[in-house]
Amino acid sequence: MKTAILTIFVASTLLISCGNNDQKATTQEAKQVNTVTTSETATYKTVTKDSNIDWRASHLGGVKQRYGKVLVKDATFLVNANKLTNATVTMDLNSLTVTSFPAGSDEITDLEKHLKSDDFFNTSKYPTSKFELTKLEETSGDYNSKITGNLTISDITKNITFNANVAITADKVSIKSEDFSINRADWNLTYNAKGTQGVPVDYLISDAVGFTINVAATK
Repeated sequence: MKTAILTIFVASTLLISCGNNDQKATTQEAKQVNTVTTSETATYKTVTKDSNIDWRASHLGGVKQRYGKVLVKDATFLVNANKLTNATVTMDLNSLTVTSFPAGSDEITDLEKHLKSDDFFNTSKYPTSKFELTKLEETSGDYNSKITGNLTISDITKNITFNANVAITADKVSIKSEDFSINRADWNLTYNAKGTQGVPVDYLISDAVGFTINVAATK
């Protein structure tokens, strides 16, 4: 009996750990975007084909994990004196895919449709989401930059901060972020959130939504 209880406890702990292993992004009110352009500014705006945003979500406690990708519609990076001073990345929410179920399963179609409905992103009204850089600080360690910028989802804009590796060459700029999460309630995405009256606990969804950014653009 003790062994069974211990096994259940360990399994539960692993599930919770797997569902919360990313860093929580610092969230503040939207900041002003200052565009820096001179005669020497280098502009990169041709998005590479491998650019995408990985997303992750789960029910409470990290169970029933769901994940997938969102494609980058367009991006513009401005580089001054070999430093990234401005970045705008637009995500195509209608491209959102689910990859947490076997290919061809009904669960994929159903969840993609639900996420695009007005319960979540309402892509018929808000087909894109946008991130605009407001500050970049050089750091050391696993990531060379701390990125701060305005994230717009639907009609709400909040300023978030996360770590990333930024690489700049004569022909290409790339941003590869850490695994980080935001609180979806900050963007008024509250469908089946914890505390929703009349919803069974098994149907409640965690407020944390995880992302990993991998975007690059050439001249």
